[in-house]
Amino acid sequence: MNFKKEIKFLSLSVVMACFGLIFSTNVQAQEVGTTDFTDLEYEKFVEINAALIPMQEEVQGQMMNAIKEEGLEVERFQELAQAQRGGTITDATEDTEEIAKFNKAGQKVMNIQRGMQTQAQEVIKEKELPMEKFQQMSMAYSQDQEVKAKVDTLISKKVEQQ
Repeated sequence: MNFKKEIKFLSLSVVMACFGLIFSTNVQAQEVGTTDFTDLEYEKFVEINAALIPMQEEVQGQMMNAIKEEGLEVERFQELAQAQRGGTITDATEDTEEIAKFNKAGQKVMNIQRGMQTQAQEVIKEKELPMEKFQQMSMAYSQDQEVKAKVDTLISKKVEQQ
């Protein structure tokens, strides 16, 4: 596999893991239910995730621009976001202006993510895979080695065909 194909393969794997997390809000605390998916479901799952890669790349750029427009560096935004999740944002900064920039950038990022989620749901619907099935497959991909291996094999074949 050449370098370009390896990057596509890695990107697709990362996107699948990320989108699995985005769409798994209803099943976060649950373990993988079924791992008995049909070949057609596997194919649709891979097709959906392949379609999401360019969308994800565009959204990442939009989020980075939104953060920079508010006067923050992406790395600093990530530090503040991690501190906020841990309930220690005031330990990370006491600068109220920086916190205001962070909050404003965070709102923009959340709006961009919501838009991406809507677009992704449309792609899933177009490929005629029920959302619940996509969520199950995403969870299984991240938690079940057998499912992950099968999906990764299909991704490799898809990348080699391109």
